[in-house]
Amino acid sequence: MSVSKKTVTAIANYVIGIIVVLGICAYLSGAKTTTLKWVLYQFGLIGLMGILGLAAFLHNTVRTYTAHRKHDNYPGPVRESFYAGNYYTMRRAQDQNKLFDLLLDWTVRHGSTIIFWRFEAPKWFTTDPNVIRSMLTEITSFKKARTIPNRTLFNQRITGTSSFLTVQDGKIWAQKRKVMSAYFTKIHMSSMFDQSKDFIRRGLEKQLSECTSPDQPVDIVEFYGELFQFFLGALGFDLDCELVSGNAKFHNLCIQRILKWVPLQLQTFFETLKMKRNPEVQETVELVKTLRQISMRILDYKREELKSIKKKDDKETFKDDIVHFVIKANRFKGVSKSDTLEYEMDDMMTIFLVIDNMAKTLASFFVEVIRHPDIYEKVAKEAREADLTTLKSMDTSLPYTELVILECLRLHPTLMRGIRLAKKGTKLNDLELKENALIFFGQLVLHKHPKYWDRPNEFLPERFANGTAGIEPFTYLPFVAGPRVCMGKHLAMLSMKLAIVETLKNFDMKPVPGTEKEKDWDLRFTIVKPIKGHMVNFHPVKA
Repeated sequence: MSVSKKTVTAIANYVIGIIVVLGICAYLSGAKTTTLKWVLYQFGLIGLMGILGLAAFLHNTVRTYTAHRKHDNYPGPVRESFYAGNYYTMRRAQDQNKLFDLLLDWTVRHGSTIIFWRFEAPKWFTTDPNVIRSMLTEITSFKKARTIPNRTLFNQRITGTSSFLTVQDGKIWAQKRKVMSAYFTKIHMSSMFDQSKDFIRRGLEKQLSECTSPDQPVDIVEFYGELFQFFLGALGFDLDCELVSGNAKFHNLCIQRILKWVPLQLQTFFETLKMKRNPEVQETVELVKTLRQISMRILDYKREELKSIKKKDDKETFKDDIVHFVIKANRFKGVSKSDTLEYEMDDMMTIFLVIDNMAKTLASFFVEVIRHPDIYEKVAKEAREADLTTLKSMDTSLPYTELVILECLRLHPTLMRGIRLAKKGTKLNDLELKENALIFFGQLVLHKHPKYWDRPNEFLPERFANGTAGIEPFTYLPFVAGPRVCMGKHLAMLSMKLAIVETLKNFDMKPVPGTEKEKDWDLRFTIVKPIKGHMVNFHPVKA
């Protein structure tokens, strides 16, 4: 066990404080002048503060020591220091883009469920499918965490704690889920297939019109990010206009900035203070405000639209518009109008954010595929022969492409981890967790764990030849699982397949010359995204 320089300095300051107090006691009795008494009185206050500080320091030391003793028999990595625990080890790994490699190494060496320390607080990380099953399905034992950073940016509300993904209250969540899930059913996706196809085509035409030459480098993270913001506005919001689809570039900028800065709030106090003064962070806060204002304008427009629909009893228009579902899902008794509006905007911001998951997955898909010529050839052939008459005919004509998507979601899941809080009396194997204890699981660890996968670091679509049959439950979680399983998984698969077909039907995608062997992903932020290998050229397919 090592003692940090900060700890030594703190102890020295407290000792000096005690000496000052003792000196005050000795000198006050013999002080001859009022000035001297005042000076000694001031030093006495400093000494008293030193004693109080020392008491707090000793209290924290005893509390940390007691917590360590209580959990010493539970498997986990050795603490780097008494007070910081594993924080700085994990921080260095995070800075090097290797945090999930570190967690994988810990679970391989110490066991499927481990304890690590963030300063004096114990945290838990698991790759045990049975524990993960409990986390995702047993609402009497675990609950959603309220402090996940993507809910605010320095007190500027983003998705808040009341959206259909972030809400903790079980009754509110159940109502929202019941209403919203109707929009995302596969039957509903089938009914919207022709519209989806049209908007993906138009969005791609709009994006590709900016590519003036086959040799022009294109960032496919930005490219597909803008495509899916266009798709969201045109299909989901039924607003093919400047407010949404025509403003896809701005919306994408907002989302990328949020995803860049929000996770960095969980740093030390001084690092967070420095970050708060960063001009780009301040600009991002303003972007969030603007996006929420846009959400409010959309909601106002849609509320008026709903009133006219109610008069006409036009059910078809309601069915195909996700904003109508958002408004209906937030009709709660006893909730003020202002709170209802905040809840609705939370849902809208959540939709803006989650649609970007499809863009990141698609970018990862192409980064991998264009570096595996044999895989690319099969995918391109399927895309160019695909039957896009119906959703079913498309799925049937893209069997290999689906395997590649599933393998991409294994190696590069857009959701990298899940967090739950233990409720009172929750037991983890033989250990009773303290109420509100944080426990994590990580898709980026689970999906590459040698215990569950053969050749885990290789890109092998054929491993999904039988779908997910044969894969141990709760070890493959690209869309999570349990009651909170991703509602939008059918929309995600539909839109990604359409984008793949419409891209490869007309273009060959190739790495920018000199980057053929480059590929890497940023794993430090909320969403996994490519940071190498994402610059490509689009070459028109010869007739």
